[in-house]
Amino acid sequence: MTRFIWQAMLVCLVATAIGIISLPGSAQETDAGVEVLPEWRPIQAENLLLIETEHGTISIELNPDFAPAHVDRMRKLAFGGIMAGNRFYRVIDGFVAQGGFQDETAILDWPNLTNENDRPYSSGRFTPLGNKDLFAPEVGHITGFPVGRSELIGREWLLHCPGAIAMARDVDPDSGSTEFYIVLDAQRYLDRNLTVFGRVIDGMEHVQALQRGSREIENGVIQPPLQGDVILSFRMASDLPEEARPKWEAMVTGSQAFEDFKRSKRIRNDEFFYRKPPEILDICSFSVPVRRVETE
Repeated sequence: MTRFIWQAMLVCLVATAIGIISLPGSAQETDAGVEVLPEWRPIQAENLLLIETEHGTISIELNPDFAPAHVDRMRKLAFGGIMAGNRFYRVIDGFVAQGGFQDETAILDWPNLTNENDRPYSSGRFTPLGNKDLFAPEVGHITGFPVGRSELIGREWLLHCPGAIAMARDVDPDSGSTEFYIVLDAQRYLDRNLTVFGRVIDGMEHVQALQRGSREIENGVIQPPLQGDVILSFRMASDLPEEARPKWEAMVTGSQAFEDFKRSKRIRNDEFFYRKPPEILDICSFSVPVRRVETE
């Protein structure tokens, strides 16, 4: 029996090597030598942040490739439930929903982070949007995240599109610590000024349901006797038992499926449009598709 298992494994490995069998999430080449990407990739549990509110769960994919120190800070804040009971205390309609510690003493326990607002221009798999952008010389996607780039200055950065999660700070660019915000509507002028470290993949309707403050009063901080919505729990999926972890997949940017998806957003041919819109996409007008994987 053991010998049979090893023989079967050997056959599988050989078949994979010559392209007969493709492993999940792995790129393949056709007979013509053209690389074919898988349509979906799993979102790793160690990068899946779950914020529970009374409205529902906000699921966030973190990006340690662009902002490793900020992602590490979120993982540490999630460990042990120390963020539970805090609130979304500054929520401005059409701008951001900010949450975290309001207790200055609690904040002092967490040293400020050096900003990770951008990084060197990389040779990673960048998928161009396909048309010009108002804010950046190039825009497109890297592993599902909207990205701006400049070859001239040799930098690239994550964008303040709706659903982006970033670190709040004071005037000092390196004063971010524990206070995060989720972008409610595109705020591209903030790009490269604050560190974006993730994106909401599910539950944006729960973010939009949060109680608002007034921007004219204390810059949107919700005033007594009202209180902002409470953070019931703030956990990493990897800290949950295996059977309790939600599993998500994101469409692979660069795949044919993603190109087809973008084309459906760019070209509007159905009869409703008696005046055809221009075939232009705004990088913040759509999100890379995700899907929940149901487990038995």
